[in-house]
Amino acid sequence: MKLALEEITVQAGSFRLGPLTLTVAEGEYLVVLGPSGAGKTMTLETIAGLRVVRSGRIMMDGRDITHSAPESRRIGFLFQDSLLFPHLSVRRNIAYGAAQMPRAEREATVARMARVAGVEALLERMPGGLSGGERQRVALARALATNPALMLLDEPMAALDPNSRHDLRATLLELHRELRTTTIHVTHNFAEALALGDRVAILIEGKILQIGPTTEVFSHPASPVIAGFLRSATRAAEHETADPESGAPTICPRTLSLAPSRNGDPGGAPELRADDVLITRGEPGAARREHDVAGRIVAIERRPDVVRLTLNVGLRLDACVARGEPGADSLIEGAAVWVRLPREHR
Repeated sequence: MKLALEEITVQAGSFRLGPLTLTVAEGEYLVVLGPSGAGKTMTLETIAGLRVVRSGRIMMDGRDITHSAPESRRIGFLFQDSLLFPHLSVRRNIAYGAAQMPRAEREATVARMARVAGVEALLERMPGGLSGGERQRVALARALATNPALMLLDEPMAALDPNSRHDLRATLLELHRELRTTTIHVTHNFAEALALGDRVAILIEGKILQIGPTTEVFSHPASPVIAGFLRSATRAAEHETADPESGAPTICPRTLSLAPSRNGDPGGAPELRADDVLITRGEPGAARREHDVAGRIVAIERRPDVVRLTLNVGLRLDACVARGEPGADSLIEGAAVWVRLPREHR
């Protein structure tokens, strides 16, 4: 499903959204990134038909849906709060999204959505006994059971702890890889945008100021306003991206964030430039330094603008390498690598 917003404006009190012009390709995962109060949720609500459009058009596959009823738009919506029915089991919550299907098809849909969302073992549980991350995965399965043409995700990880956020990000990546549902995900979180987006749109004060491939936008902000926002988003993500038990660091195209130390000292999360970090294939030989660390690529995912790696260097290391970097396309699962950090962060 292809979505196009054409000069959309929406008024809510003194706040004006737009004019917004935006095209989302079929099967694309677009992240809309912006600070609180930028109009991110309002953008999703407008697409879903929950806001009155003041001017402009919303087109889905060439069809004007600007004034169509929300239930006719084939849109799935995942909110910050999972909004599960507390009196229904996980199985029945997911089945609710497929209520109009014949029974056999509904049961098959529930089984498939439970599998891809990673909640098969929870089907007979009640929502009150689930963790926040589990509830969000169930809510995601329920939304997908409607077979939506478009998925809208409204900061679905905002209320989750770091481990649950990491797990839900992995689930979203796996779901999108399998289902290829066109998706718009709004967040103020740098790490989510980097991990999930094919493209990122920067929304500030109701206007899209820049849109493009994720690494391009982060590497080349189009204005001082965008650059300032991205710097603040990077700092806010420092403590969020790593498993607090393992202390796993995360490499991003522009920064490296290290987890807090095990004693909880927030000073254990310095910010490094990507230029300070080197991942190389093979034995560094005479050039090896005492802080070079041997590792192996245990998982790899190639996306249009980045190569995402999971490395084992005695702990898990998640890396994002721009596709244009020399050697990025030759990296393969199982390959031995050496990871070089600055001496002060070894």
